[in-house]
Amino acid sequence: MRLRTKISLLIASSILMVLFLFNILTYYMVVKITTKSEITLLWNAAQTIVSQPNIVRPELWGRDSWLRPLLLPQEIIRLIDTKSNIIVQLDSTGQLDSLPAVFDTRTFSKTLWTREALIVYIQMPVMGAEDETLGVLQIGRKLDTLNEYLTILTTVLMFTTACAAFLSVIGGMYFAKVILRPIHELVQIMESIERNGIFKRLVLTPTKHQDELWRLTHTFNTMIGKLENNFTRQQQFIADASHELKTPLTVIESYANLLQRWGGNDAALREEAIEAIQSEAARLRNLTQSLLTVANLEAEANKGWIHFELGDVVRTTAASLKRTFHRDIQLDNQLEINRMFGDPEKVKQLLIILLDNAIKYSHKPVLITLKHDPRDPEIVELQVIDQGIGIEKSEIPRLFDRFYRVDQARSRTSGGSGLGLAIARRIAQSHKGTISITSTPGEGTQVTVRLPLNLDSMAPSDL
Repeated sequence: MRLRTKISLLIASSILMVLFLFNILTYYMVVKITTKSEITLLWNAAQTIVSQPNIVRPELWGRDSWLRPLLLPQEIIRLIDTKSNIIVQLDSTGQLDSLPAVFDTRTFSKTLWTREALIVYIQMPVMGAEDETLGVLQIGRKLDTLNEYLTILTTVLMFTTACAAFLSVIGGMYFAKVILRPIHELVQIMESIERNGIFKRLVLTPTKHQDELWRLTHTFNTMIGKLENNFTRQQQFIADASHELKTPLTVIESYANLLQRWGGNDAALREEAIEAIQSEAARLRNLTQSLLTVANLEAEANKGWIHFELGDVVRTTAASLKRTFHRDIQLDNQLEINRMFGDPEKVKQLLIILLDNAIKYSHKPVLITLKHDPRDPEIVELQVIDQGIGIEKSEIPRLFDRFYRVDQARSRTSGGSGLGLAIARRIAQSHKGTISITSTPGEGTQVTVRLPLNLDSMAPSDL
C-alpha cells in the first residue's frame, strides 16, 4: 500500500472516529436534556395531584373522576396502595400498563427504553394527615415526539458522517499529495543521481517556517553537497595519485629499457641507471607508505588511544630528529598538565611531519612551544616555528590539499609527496583538534595545533 493511501485512510479514519464520538455525545445530550425536561413536568403534575383533597382519602381513590381532568395525552396516572395493588390507573395511550407497580417509600424518577418508545416516569409516596404512608403516586409519559426527533437526528448525523467520510478521503488524498511532494521529488532526484551519476539538489524555497520537510530538504542538500565535494576530492586524489605514481614508474621503465639496450658494455650508464632506479623506487615506496597512512587514518579513527604524557612525546621526538638531522631544535614546554588522551604514535607522526617541513625549508633553529590555551586550560597549543623561506598568503589555504606543493619550495626534488600536511590535519581532526598556518615570505612559518587534553573539553570538529 502506498504511503499516500495510508495517510489518506489514516486521516479519514481519525475524522470518522471523532465524528462517531461526537454523534454519540450529541445523541446522549439530546435524550438527557429532553428527558430531564419531561421529568420536571411530571414532578409539577405530581405536585398538582397531591394537592387535591381526595388524595388523603384512600377510599375515594377508586373514583377516578377527580383525577381524569389532570390526565394529559401520552400519560398514565396510578395510585398504588402499600401492598403494591393498583387502586386506580388512568392510561391515555393504553400502552403504559407495562410500568412496574411496586410500593416504595422512596421518591425517584426513571427512564425506560421500550420497543415502541422512550418512557419516563416518577414515583412518590402519598402521605396521610398524620404523616402515615397511604400509598404511592406514579405518573409516566410516553415520549413519541422525542422518538420522531431522535429518528430525524440519527438520519442527519448518519448523512453528515457519510459526507464527512467522503470529503475526508478526498481531502486526505490532496493533503497527502502536498505533504509527500518533497519526498517524491527527493526520490526522483536520488533515482536520477543513481542513473546518471550527476549530483542534483532540491529547490529550497525560502520560508520562515522551517518545518520537518524543510529540514529534510536542507539536510539532503547538505548531504549531497558533502558527497559531491568528497567525490570531487576523491577523483582529484585518484588523478593526483596516478600522476605521482606515473612519474617514478616512467623513470624506472625508461632506465630499465636503457639498460636493456645499451647498458651491457657501458659501466657509467649502468651506474647512472641503477642510481636513478633506486632513487625513484625509494620515492615510490615513500609515496605508497604515505597513501597507506592516509587510508589507515580513515579506517582506524580511535584505535590505540591511551592516556600519555604529551610533553614527553614532544621532547623525545624533538631530540630524535635533532640527532638525525643535526639541527638545532628548541623546546619551550609551559604546560602544567601534560597528560592527554589519544594516540601517542599519531601525535608523534604529526610532530615529525611539522618538524620535517620546518627543517627542510629553513636553516636556522626550529622552536617548539607547548602551552595551554589562555581561554581554556583543557586545550593545548603545540606550535612549530621556523625562520625559513616562508609561504605566500594566497598559498596557505591549499597547503592541506593532498599532493599540493608550493611551486618555489614543495618540488619533487625535495623528496616530498605533498601528503604530509594532509595527514597532519587528519591526525589533528581525529583528536578533535585543529591545525592552522601563518607565514611571512622570507621570515618564516608558524604552524599551530590545538588539541584537547580530554575529548569532552572541545566540540567535535567537522571531519
